[in-house]
Amino acid sequence: MNATLTKKLCWGILFGVFLLMAGAVTESRAVEVGDFEGSWVANGTRKLFPFGDRKVYTFEISGQVSLQTELGRKKNYWSTCVGFADTTTGMTARCVWKDLDGPELYITLKSDRMQTDDQVTGSIVGGTDHLEGISGDLSFAWLTVTVQKEAGAESVTAQTLNLNGTYQIP
Repeated sequence: MNATLTKKLCWGILFGVFLLMAGAVTESRAVEVGDFEGSWVANGTRKLFPFGDRKVYTFEISGQVSLQTELGRKKNYWSTCVGFADTTTGMTARCVWKDLDGPELYITLKSDRMQTDDQVTGSIVGGTDHLEGISGDLSFAWLTVTVQKEAGAESVTAQTLNLNGTYQIP
């Protein structure tokens, strides 16, 4: 092999190695950590599920989450929750808070009951788009929970007091 060809081959190999190394470098971004607070008003329906002497309900509520401080760059979310309430074991729910631009937050909630003054705790367990990988905790008390019976259906309206929490986006 002549020297010029060997030199070109070496430069070609070095260039290839450089490209492979450059491709291995990943973009890093800072972790976003924060606190949030605000209020939540929701309404929907609940259905009684016959279960002996216990009162058991399934429910679905939707409404506006209005924050005073940002959570993942936004202050307003539309919430939808489905849940289960039992007078013996308590209430559990799964919620999606959707940013009006599209990204979603996934939240789990738990409490002893779904009644006025009941304390609720929750976890942020994921999200989409720039909220992917988000985690955190939240809590609030129900300021009011109103149930109205109309034509065999029960409607539920609920409002929170002191909705607050923390979050971390990797």
